[in-house]
This record gives sequence, structure tokens and C-alpha cells, in this order.
Amino acid sequence: MRVQLIVCTLAIAMIFGTGAMAVNNNLLAPAAKTIKEVMKIAHKDGLMKKVQGGSASDEEKKQLLDLYIDLLEGEPKKGDKAEWKMAAGATVVSAAKVVLGREGALDELKKTTDCMACHSKFK
Repeated sequence: MRVQLIVCTLAIAMIFGTGAMAVNNNLLAPAAKTIKEVMKIAHKDGLMKKVQGGSASDEEKKQLLDLYIDLLEGEPKKGDKAEWKMAAGATVVSAAKVVLGREGALDELKKTTDCMACHSKFK
């Protein structure tokens, strides 16, 4: 439980602390995986659906959170970078809530992973 709390705290701090500065100053480290790689593993290979369906292990939930952190650290092909950070940041927070087992987290994750909402603005 303590590790999960630390993971969530770091994710939130990155989004609202250094993440806010990174929009203006590009302080975030390069992502470990590209946006394309994140989309393949998290979405096309079915990890997100497994998490949303409630059948994912704790490790798979953490893997999804890690992928979404890479998503946040990436740069979209088009669109406003600040808007991208807000959208990707909301996805990171919702994934962190899933890792922690927060009530309503799966529904929030479904809302923040609306494919067309992002693809129409950033792809």
C-alpha cells in the first residue's frame, strides 16, 4: 500500500508540480517509449481494455500507469503542447487511481482514454 501511495504521489507531483513547469520549460526527461509505442502496448495489444475490464493484475495496472507517464512525457505530432500535457496528465492521474484501487477510478480511466478526443487534436 505504501508503494502505491508513493507511485500516486509522484505521478500527481509530476503533473501538477514539475509538469506545469515543463510545459513552458521542457524540463521533463525524454519518454522511455514513444507515443506510438505506448499506443501499441497500452491500446492495440489490449492492456488498457484488460485494466478497464477489471481483470488486470496489479503489475499490469502499474505497467499501464508507467506507459501513460511516457505518454505525458512525449510530444504529439500536432496540437497545443499545454493542452496535450493536461489531457495526458489526466490520464496519468486516472491510471494512478486505478493502481491505488480508488472508487470510481475505472470509470474515470474510461473517460480519460477516449481515443478520438485525443486523435482528432494531436495525431
